[in-house]
Amino acid sequence: MSFISGYVADFTSGVLITLELTVLGWAGALVLGTLLTAMRVSPIRTLNAAAATYVTIFRNIPLPVQMVLFVFGLPLLGIQYPLFASAAIVLVIYTAPFVSETLRSGLNTVSTGELEALRALGFGPRPAMQHVILPQAFGTVIQPLGNVLITMIKNTSVAALVGVADLTFATNKAAVDEAQPFLIFGGAAISYLLIGLIVGRLVGVLDRKAAFSR
Repeated sequence: MSFISGYVADFTSGVLITLELTVLGWAGALVLGTLLTAMRVSPIRTLNAAAATYVTIFRNIPLPVQMVLFVFGLPLLGIQYPLFASAAIVLVIYTAPFVSETLRSGLNTVSTGELEALRALGFGPRPAMQHVILPQAFGTVIQPLGNVLITMIKNTSVAALVGVADLTFATNKAAVDEAQPFLIFGGAAISYLLIGLIVGRLVGVLDRKAAFSR
């Protein structure tokens, strides 16, 4: 196993890139997913239809297909991004519909009586959504959103398909060089498992705090 020492720098860099993709992808997916949720419940039919169409399309096209089309298809139209940026953008585009659907299920926990009370107090649709409804929805779906996040962490491995030097890319390179796929990919599996367990534990803490505050 002494050969592994020669790949420590590559594995470390791969883990960091995986974490960077996770942070950027999740931040973008939360913003876009929240926007899609607001559009889905909007009384404006055009916004509602546009959000529903987006969710239907991008939730049902496999992530590897979206990644390849984005990275190799856009340059044909004269649009090109660095590989890392492309991977992060595709993760946002793909994950946002799942965030939106999760949040939309959280909106169902807001009672009709509370909505009527907000209207009686003079809250318009936008202030009510921004200050009351969405915060409540987030509080009730922390655990499901955590599951979406953990899935996205695993999905970052698709970035290796287009040449992003994440953990999976570094693992595959070492496995090919050393002809030790079982041992090396086993180490990568443990790394992904540890990241997922840590995130799951943090999500559990947040969920308990939200439940206590309710």
